[in-house]
Amino acid sequence: MFSGITNEPAMPTDKAKLMVYLDPNYKDGLGQLAALENRSMSNYVETLIIEAVDKAIQSGKIKPVNESSDGNT
Repeated sequence: MFSGITNEPAMPTDKAKLMVYLDPNYKDGLGQLAALENRSMSNYVETLIIEAVDKAIQSGKIKPVNESSDGNT
């Protein structure tokens, strides 16, 4: 049976990788929430992070992040 877990990404990406330690109960809940929206857990977490950062920028909590990946301003 296919578990969906691999050591290699399904598709090449230029996105940054983030590793998270999470209580197993919250991981299971995250999986359920992602499944409700027909998303992978990774995509669901990315969406949550994007929404949180955008909200913080709009409220003035943080400054917009430079979208340039080369580090130049």
